[in-house]
Amino acid sequence: MGLKYLFVYCGLTLYSCSLLGQINQPLRLEVELEREDNSYMVMSMEEKGIVLFRELEYQPETRKKVWEVVRLDTVLQIVLTNNYYLDYNTELLGYEYRADHFYLLFRMGQYQKDDLKIIKINMDTGEDVYFDIRQIVPVNLTEFTVIGNAALLGGYVNYRPALIHYSFESQKIKVLPGIYRNHSELIELNIDEETNTFAVLLTERTRDNLSTISVKRFNANGDLLRNTLLDPLPNSSILYGRITNINNKHQFIVGTYSHKRSIYSRGIYIAQLDTNSEKPKITYFNYGDLKNFFSYMKAKRAARVKQRVERRKVQGKKVRLNYRFMVHDIIKENGNFLMIGEAFYPKYGSGGYGTSYIYGPGTNYMAFEGYKYTHAVIIAFDSDGKLVYDNSFEINDVLSFQLDQMVSVNVQDHKIILLYNYEDIIRSKIIQGDEVLEGKAFNEIELAFEDDIVGNNNTEMGGLKKWYGDYFFAYGVQKIRNLRGSGIELNREVFYINKIVYSFGSETAETSVEGQ
Repeated sequence: MGLKYLFVYCGLTLYSCSLLGQINQPLRLEVELEREDNSYMVMSMEEKGIVLFRELEYQPETRKKVWEVVRLDTVLQIVLTNNYYLDYNTELLGYEYRADHFYLLFRMGQYQKDDLKIIKINMDTGEDVYFDIRQIVPVNLTEFTVIGNAALLGGYVNYRPALIHYSFESQKIKVLPGIYRNHSELIELNIDEETNTFAVLLTERTRDNLSTISVKRFNANGDLLRNTLLDPLPNSSILYGRITNINNKHQFIVGTYSHKRSIYSRGIYIAQLDTNSEKPKITYFNYGDLKNFFSYMKAKRAARVKQRVERRKVQGKKVRLNYRFMVHDIIKENGNFLMIGEAFYPKYGSGGYGTSYIYGPGTNYMAFEGYKYTHAVIIAFDSDGKLVYDNSFEINDVLSFQLDQMVSVNVQDHKIILLYNYEDIIRSKIIQGDEVLEGKAFNEIELAFEDDIVGNNNTEMGGLKKWYGDYFFAYGVQKIRNLRGSGIELNREVFYINKIVYSFGSETAETSVEGQ
């Protein structure tokens, strides 16, 4: 079943009316969904558009699953649509877009030992190639990406990390060295397209059983080039990290650290990896040392916390703050580097009186309600790893069962735009350095028709992603009611994509279909 109801809306309605800037939503695409339809997954192709893909309704007469892949251009017009027919027990494991090609990774069965299949789709021509990968050992796959003419498949074998290099040209696999280790976890696969190399970040154990991170760099053929181990402070653990490249000889790892073996972080570290030095230089920043880390709190509470932090510093005591914190992408900004991270905690509520899996029947138990986000943190550092400024963005209205990056970021005219979409409302904040230019603003997702009303029973959470240039796109599923519009269905459920741009100043630059 394909696209049954599709239209593009082009107009200009500004919900934000500040003197500084406004959110403009010039384009909207809607695909009507029937009751049995799955929603789309989305992936940015930057200036090439957006990939939409989903599993269509199962066809019992052929015992086939059908996957639909749609390419949209930057004005949300369909460029191509392809359907792919796979065995009924096929399971999607991963997807990637790189160098004008979209890749889908499937497992051809329900078990880890089952073989794999990759579909490589040319998003310009629609031509596709299928690659069948025979599993050597059962792998619980968690990572999938592509470098050059090879796929990288990361996961776990017997609870140990493993990384497989698969050549599209020779159709041979190679297990990469130095990955399969006890008490280790695969954190990140980072592709450097300029040098045609990739880095693998793994957790390791120190001699005193604390946690740290190793960085292994490989070329595109899977040959190990360098192995670096971060050396944490005494009685400290390095929990997590993300890597970024400055040039061929200089990289940073930015992440979180904790006290001893705690799973809660106390601050951020910045590690400089220089090919001229075997031991990376690491700089640590306790959360209490950051100027705006507590700005997400109400003013009085933030002031009390800062006062307690300062008292401990004066008394010569350690500042002990414990946070669960995710580090996301690192982006360049006017000669500096921006780290974006988000703080969260798991939220539990009363599960009522009944049967608990752990405690048995007739017990009161706590039910997991989701991850509660508190705020995003932005830390800017220079090419020497020195802190330039920090800021924050409160996101304490979000509760999600998935730990995904919530806030998207763009740098425009030396200002930083922070956006996220939750319950069909775009939250935004504008900062410059450690100053707030425009506080948290709320802008509704613009609908297609004047009399459209979004229902209160939407069950799927939408999202918002950075797209290309200064553009973002918001997406999700909405149940819409329209009682007045002529020729419009009374009720419809749609998957939508809205193109978004933030405009500064009093001028309003209207976006046309032809101009984008």
